[in-house]
Amino acid sequence: MSKLKRLLLAPISWLAAIIFLIEEAIWNWTAALMAKLGALPVVHIIETRIAALLPRWALFAFLLPVVTLIPAKLIGLHAIASGHWIIGSTVFLLAKLLGMALFSRIFNLTRPALLQLAWFVRLYTAVLHYRNRIHAYLDNWAAYQRIKHRIRTLVDSIKARFRHKS
Repeated sequence: MSKLKRLLLAPISWLAAIIFLIEEAIWNWTAALMAKLGALPVVHIIETRIAALLPRWALFAFLLPVVTLIPAKLIGLHAIASGHWIIGSTVFLLAKLLGMALFSRIFNLTRPALLQLAWFVRLYTAVLHYRNRIHAYLDNWAAYQRIKHRIRTLVDSIKARFRHKS
């Protein structure tokens, strides 16, 4: 590998590692939170109906959280650009977290219906292929493994502290 390529690949690798670690942590946290929320009777009824949707309507339900939260993200970005970075960042991050939580939950509910759409299967397969390739690259990177282990240790210690307090 040329020196220039290695020089350029290092910051991209670090950025990918950071993004994947954050994405994985948020996805796991929001999935657990939404699963607890799904235990509520009214939410369970709604989720059952979403899971039974035909492919076309499942696609609509799947995309709805993304589309509806775009204005909130834009408001947050506008507030940041206007100098209100704390409020703007809070609005943006809350919209991002809510969007990711809804996106992951609704995706899990609608996946069987969505996988009946040929174009979605091709897109889903391609996304998983590249995601798995990036994960395989990062998983073979010792620094990534150390960071991931440290984060897990930190999260476990925080969880243990909360268990002791309750």
